[in-house]
Amino acid sequence: MYVIIGASGYLGTYLIKNILEHTDEDVLAVARHPLPEAAGSGRVAWAACDMADPVSTEAFCERYLTGTTKKSGGGGYKLVYLAAYHHPDLVEKNPRIAWDINVTALSRFLNLAENVDRLFYPSSDSVYGESIDGYLFKESDRLAPVNRYGVHKSCAERLVTAYGYNVVRFPFLIGPSLVPGRNHFYDTIVKTIMDGRTIDMFCDSYRSALDFDTAAKLLIDTMEKPAAEVPQIMNICGDEALSKYEIGLELADIVGAPRELIRPVSIRDDSDIFTVKRASSTLMDNTLMKRVLGLDEVRIDLRAEKKEPTTAPGQA
Repeated sequence: MYVIIGASGYLGTYLIKNILEHTDEDVLAVARHPLPEAAGSGRVAWAACDMADPVSTEAFCERYLTGTTKKSGGGGYKLVYLAAYHHPDLVEKNPRIAWDINVTALSRFLNLAENVDRLFYPSSDSVYGESIDGYLFKESDRLAPVNRYGVHKSCAERLVTAYGYNVVRFPFLIGPSLVPGRNHFYDTIVKTIMDGRTIDMFCDSYRSALDFDTAAKLLIDTMEKPAAEVPQIMNICGDEALSKYEIGLELADIVGAPRELIRPVSIRDDSDIFTVKRASSTLMDNTLMKRVLGLDEVRIDLRAEKKEPTTAPGQA
């Protein structure tokens, strides 16, 4: 069985979707405010838990994750820990609250959870810092985050690996929201240009971006691999260095809106969108991921219908 901590967010809902589509496993979806179960699926059960609340966390772990917990099918859970205080500007504004959620709560959970065979912690390219001259960061590179959020993620990684669990580092992720009543940046872009209005997007800031659906499937494919075949830290990202402006242009083409509605702006001139320093570009090397999963290429796919990542010759 899969356990998704923070299952009601953007990536969490895509993880549930991909577990149901590509495995036979059931899902325990955990959130502060659980969503209704997926329509027509008896394989998803929701549980409420606030990871920032020690009492709530202890009660949840006692019920589901202690060594005495009995789980049908035997063995421990496969768990993804998504609970986090995300936005770099909010992390900077509320550093103690952010630290308590991003580091203290994670440490508490790791110390309480027992009946877990595999735990994967999705981290961020923000731990690396600035790509110089298009450099692709490898998993073994020294971490040099440029803001407090990146520092928090790097501290969290150390906790997870100290417990012998796994870290995956994601780039900028985008895609239509599966969360009822909550739009993602993707949805904002599409609605804006379909209404005939312009939207500004950075043309000189690059990431190894992926869509949520592909990122979620790659993580589930990784978790389905035997533990011995999976490195403790691994980048999960696309092949291309993409700016948000280029992503916006592709979205305009997909929905049939004029490209002129996507207006290029420079991150170096930005004084209104972000208040906290961000790396202008952070690119990641995905060679290790491709080797583990037997892939030849991995590209962002913003269409409604997704294709499978291309497998390398001779790979299943």
